[in-house]
Amino acid sequence: MKSKPNWKIILFFAIIALAVFLRVSNFSDWLFFKMDQARDASTIRQALELGPGWLPLLGPKAGGTDLNLGPAFYYFQYAAAVLFQSAHPAVLAFPDLLFGILSIPLFYVFSKKYFSRDWSMILASLYAVCFLGVQYSRFAWNPNGLVFFNLLFFFSLLNVFDLPCATSLAKNKQDKEIPHPVEKGKTVRGEGIKYRLRWVVLAGFSFAVSTQLHFLSFLTLPVITVLFIIFNWKYARKALNWKYILLFLAIVLLVYIPVILNEIASKGENTRQFMLALKEKPSAHSFWKNVNRDVRYWGQNWLLILTSWISRKSGISSAALAWLGAILPALYVGLRSFRQEKNLVKKNFILVSLLWFLVYFLTYIPVAYQIRPRFFLPLLGLPFIFAGYIATLFWRKRHAFWKVCVAAVLLVIFFGNLVGTFAWFKEIEAAQKKGTYPRRTIILKAKDGIVLWHLEKATEYMEKNCSEKEVYYNAPAEYKRPVKYLLEQKGIKAISISSLKTGDEEKCVFAMGLTRTKKLPIDKKIQAEFEAGEQNKIGAVGVYKLALKENFAGQLLPTYKSAGEENEKSNRIFWKDLWK
Repeated sequence: MKSKPNWKIILFFAIIALAVFLRVSNFSDWLFFKMDQARDASTIRQALELGPGWLPLLGPKAGGTDLNLGPAFYYFQYAAAVLFQSAHPAVLAFPDLLFGILSIPLFYVFSKKYFSRDWSMILASLYAVCFLGVQYSRFAWNPNGLVFFNLLFFFSLLNVFDLPCATSLAKNKQDKEIPHPVEKGKTVRGEGIKYRLRWVVLAGFSFAVSTQLHFLSFLTLPVITVLFIIFNWKYARKALNWKYILLFLAIVLLVYIPVILNEIASKGENTRQFMLALKEKPSAHSFWKNVNRDVRYWGQNWLLILTSWISRKSGISSAALAWLGAILPALYVGLRSFRQEKNLVKKNFILVSLLWFLVYFLTYIPVAYQIRPRFFLPLLGLPFIFAGYIATLFWRKRHAFWKVCVAAVLLVIFFGNLVGTFAWFKEIEAAQKKGTYPRRTIILKAKDGIVLWHLEKATEYMEKNCSEKEVYYNAPAEYKRPVKYLLEQKGIKAISISSLKTGDEEKCVFAMGLTRTKKLPIDKKIQAEFEAGEQNKIGAVGVYKLALKENFAGQLLPTYKSAGEENEKSNRIFWKDLWK
């Protein structure tokens, strides 16, 4: 007799396929390639061309500081560049794309630590189509990998404490054994203690990588880990021994070797910058203003993650809806379940989720006025876990009314994110035809709809309309580095227009700007020296070929600056510098 197909599993895999499609569709053309991405790409291209000795010992700077993060992000990019033998912007974004996709099955197995298989598939399906998760999987940036590595760390941590012999370790006052935390044959961690070493290794690796991807994760993950062990001290003494602890620390130190070597070579310069960042990063506002802003932004971004709804400037109503309808009820259910739960694995899962929320919320108070959507990447899965706490509570009620309400809310979350994602895609498509003012590009402040497709078309135009291998150009600040990088990929030397010393009619000079402004994208001083010739409109981008005015031929140009952007100096220490 043939077994019937399991439609739940088939539907789940169909949703995962949809989630992959949302992340890979037009991946290269619609890639965000801004100033930071071009800076990082230049670093990796140099290492690809000159050898791994040109890899830096530290990674990108933490936003708004002179502190450099660890180099894990760069090394993932370098691995992709070596694998594909290319430093194309899309290739360098492959690691973040991969981590975004892998986080979906990881979220599913993580959820199974507490929820049933069916509920884990439901929550993973909601997480898979999350608009914020889709958007941050589609370009390269150091915080993007946090979605995967934070989940991997918490999952590994739970597995380290998932004792196969919990019945002999945990007894109540009546000396009755607490039931085994995981039914035999239904574990997600294999045979338990036999595999615990691998979970210790994974915990150390994911901890080290995650703390290198974002400054605030460097502060939060150690606190969460220590608090988790303190709350679990009774079992920690059995689950952990000095070998496990030393192995965990050894893995962390191994991943941090480049950082340690940099500190030795620079005599602790990055440590000094870390201490300065701790002083300067907090805002100058009062504590209660920071708390108020923190509460509001958490509510707004919680609702954004769950439904893709982008709040207005104040966002008070949306924040209130999130707190009263999603966050506070879930905290109440979670705390109550934590006190009542006898299953050790489930109890630890609840503990991790509550600490995850509490530590990040408190850590974000001093920097509340700097919070952006990317700050919620380390806890992208948490709103769906909290939603699961509430949904399963009401689903267990006998009256069908509550099941209908739960189903309705889950459908709103699922289709809300799909609608938001496809609306964002429509904005990108529109920007390929005309100048736009997109609302759903929430990655950076500059919302102009420009993606890699525009920049490649613009540099192709410059290449076709210049017989020389040297181009002088002007572009908005956000796109100076990207244009320079793409031109250099074509073997063309790209120089800022301000570095043109003497008027020469044979020089290739271009200016790039936004078509929505309907203004020549050069200042009045440059307009005095050049006049706009042919214009090429590329959707939201316009490229002008500039012609030198006759009276400046052979003359020293007033706009000339002796030190251009191309002469930027770097204080980075590279691997090659250690053997000088």
